[in-house]
Amino acid sequence: MNSSRVKKSRKTIVIYGAGAIGRGYIPWVFSPDKYELVFVERNDTLRGALQSAGSYTTYKTAEGKYESMRVPVKHCFAPGEEKNILKKASAVVTAVGPRNILSIAEPLRGTRIPIICCENDPTTAEILRTETKNPLTVFAVPDVITSNSASAEILKEDPLGIITEDGHCIIDERAKAVGGHATYVSATELKKQWMAKLYLHNTPHCIAAYLGSFLGATYVHETMAVGKARAVVEGAMREMQQTLLIISDLDKKFVEWYAEKELQRFANGLLFDPVSRVAREPFRKLAPTERLLGAAQLCLSAGVYPENMLQGIVAAFLYDNPNDPDANIRYLVRSLELQDFLRIVMGLDTDEALQKLLVRNWKKNVAYLKSLS
Repeated sequence: MNSSRVKKSRKTIVIYGAGAIGRGYIPWVFSPDKYELVFVERNDTLRGALQSAGSYTTYKTAEGKYESMRVPVKHCFAPGEEKNILKKASAVVTAVGPRNILSIAEPLRGTRIPIICCENDPTTAEILRTETKNPLTVFAVPDVITSNSASAEILKEDPLGIITEDGHCIIDERAKAVGGHATYVSATELKKQWMAKLYLHNTPHCIAAYLGSFLGATYVHETMAVGKARAVVEGAMREMQQTLLIISDLDKKFVEWYAEKELQRFANGLLFDPVSRVAREPFRKLAPTERLLGAAQLCLSAGVYPENMLQGIVAAFLYDNPNDPDANIRYLVRSLELQDFLRIVMGLDTDEALQKLLVRNWKKNVAYLKSLS
């Protein structure tokens, strides 16, 4: 009887995307003991595996060891099959990736429940809010690294097993009625947390991944174990720290704490965070306002020379993964003159300082990348 009452009182949360964040981290924020978690997943293979298994294990790293949680999977819908469950849902969490945000808009039109966008891009919440006409569509900053894989030992025990950190989920306070193990903050505080996440996490994290691809590394922590590669990551982190202290009102102690925390996370050997996951979609990461070209432009505007950032950008240009959605980036770099690639593909005019620096240092940076392996 008591068990039945508990189940009936649980809030239903529909999670779009059963990848790293959706499957690995969100259950630690919204515990299955208190919330019924329903997944919507477009990948047929993953969806079928989750439906067949009926549950999976997510592992959380904390203080050098794992804590595990078994997550029941009562429903894992294909997109378009979730409309009835949305009628009784208390909230929606999206974790489909910024490029896919519009693909989930249609079934969410007319909803009036909180929609929490964990998409690593605040514009996704604005886009989805406009498309759905739902004013409770908000942005969230999952301050966490979540792998989309696990160690061989864990995968042998559970092929759907996944690893996350003991992170901190920061959500726009307009969604505070959802509850859970999250911190709900004002728009001002959320903007501060996003700036730190974008430039002190996303920027050096993807640089570590692109360097890792040259090393032939499978996981990011393997990159951080190589002195020359780690030096570039740490250098990029210093450049971003200096820049943020000049152009923003972020507190110096907060910036220093955040940077040190991130470097430790990148080197966490328990995470098994794949290089391919962190490096994926290089064109998106090289967008004008994003974590590589955008971050380097920010450095230049602050008078900070982005030496290590340039190295990371070149590594992104040369990222070679035939299975990546942006696999054509390597082809374009090889096919075009460098100045034309930077102007036509990357949108950097020939008279821009960043283009001049990339051209001037190209051979040196490429030689350094080759020396890593």
